[in-house]
Amino acid sequence: MERWLAGDDVPLDEVAASVRAWTPFAVDSPLYELFATRIADDPDLLGVIARIPTSPPINVLFAAVQRLLTADDALAAWYPRLAGDARKPDADAYTAFHDFVLAHREEILALGRTRRTQTNEVRRCAVLMPVIADELARRGWDGPVHAIDMGASAGLGLLMDSVAYRYGDTRLGSSTLVVDSENRGGFPLPAAPPVFASRTGLDLSPVDATDPDQAAWLEALVWPEQADRLERLRAAIALRREVDITMVPGDAAVTLPQVAAALPEGPIVLWHSIALYQLPDEALDAIDASVARVAAERPLVRVAFEPQPGGGADIRVGLRPRETTPVATAHTHGAWIDAPLQET
Repeated sequence: MERWLAGDDVPLDEVAASVRAWTPFAVDSPLYELFATRIADDPDLLGVIARIPTSPPINVLFAAVQRLLTADDALAAWYPRLAGDARKPDADAYTAFHDFVLAHREEILALGRTRRTQTNEVRRCAVLMPVIADELARRGWDGPVHAIDMGASAGLGLLMDSVAYRYGDTRLGSSTLVVDSENRGGFPLPAAPPVFASRTGLDLSPVDATDPDQAAWLEALVWPEQADRLERLRAAIALRREVDITMVPGDAAVTLPQVAAALPEGPIVLWHSIALYQLPDEALDAIDASVARVAAERPLVRVAFEPQPGGGADIRVGLRPRETTPVATAHTHGAWIDAPLQET
């Protein structure tokens, strides 16, 4: 996925190119796919996106609209959570969207200056967990490990050892929250999820899911048609209140060594999911160097689940995952995990 540029001086053709590069990732939302396709040729809305400083700004735009939208607005007719019998995406939907954005431009930009794309899809645990469990078993780490999630948002990914999993007829774990995923690649599944000795989330600006306003922003980031994701998010937030998770604000390149040094003895499993792709290369280099420093001091495994240019996402294992080959591909919201794509 391309890096986004923002600011009044960014040429609109560059913003449009970024929107077009983002559009394939909206395959699960016909409404957002329509909006993105039309935005790419709409100077009015490209100008709004150019003024949103967080990345990807189109996600922030869509979430800000959903956060501000009420059942009384004309645009609500296309949003299932606001309209019982929502209309299918059509030309009128984009007209209503365009008009809503321009009418609420300042409110949207105010949210854009203070909010981030911090989706917390707990079902991503279902595609990370088999890879993590296999790596721990391969290294002979059969006891509790310290879990660290970089770009953790509200820390819901750190519920990995607290949710139950269902892969077709196979169910693992016992929990009030069951996440479903399709094991297309036939990956070996553990007898039980890994057990964590501690759970730490690193984020530039951690989200407090117990705060109603911040929880509402997380809900706004869920795409309109995905009622199951919204229900799962609410269940995960409820479970989050029962699990001991430490959230640490700041740049992960700085906070990771500090957190690792303060943890009791024991291996660390470190992961990030659909998060670090938002960072420029120099920030990724700093994180890679920080991970390497920690790994030189204590046992550590790193698992990266990030989007790739051209669409799709893959899972990689290694201290510098950009330099490794994928061990799996996966749906960005955790709906399935499959074998890595074969290069031709």
